[in-house]
Amino acid sequence: MSLGNLSLKSLEVESFHTRFSAWTPFKNQSLNRQLFQERVTLISHWFDLWTNKQRQEFLFMILSRSSKSQLRFIQDWLSERKQVARVDFSTVLPRCISLYIFSFLNPKDLCAAAQVSWPWKFLTEQDCLWMPKCTRFGWFLPYAPTRNEYGAWKQHYIACVSSLDWLTPR
Repeated sequence: MSLGNLSLKSLEVESFHTRFSAWTPFKNQSLNRQLFQERVTLISHWFDLWTNKQRQEFLFMILSRSSKSQLRFIQDWLSERKQVARVDFSTVLPRCISLYIFSFLNPKDLCAAAQVSWPWKFLTEQDCLWMPKCTRFGWFLPYAPTRNEYGAWKQHYIACVSSLDWLTPR
């Protein structure tokens, strides 16, 4: 082999290592780490330039290729980062908005919601929720509740419903 052939052969090998973008130096850990960081930076730059739809497609492709342990890692990371999702809305929102949300529940669901937690019990027993349900049937309190008396309209609703004579189906 001549000296010209040897230099040509080494040039071909050297160009092979640098010409293909899929090349990763497995043997050299420092080069491998450096190349990995460069690729992460490049993909991050592309991700910043993409539209929301392109980002969603990319994430779908990455997540569909991920193993169960990798998906579990993502789930744990998201649950640590997004603790807001586990906050009770009735303790975060203003009371009037929480009461407005509860106003859409029927009496049976209001009673079930009262069993969830103490804040929900306090909110679901408010007279502003039960008074419209009573007055719709023409049931009025025979007395004026005191300022600190909670749940008077709820108790009145329960008493009126339990005193009804329901016809049982035959």
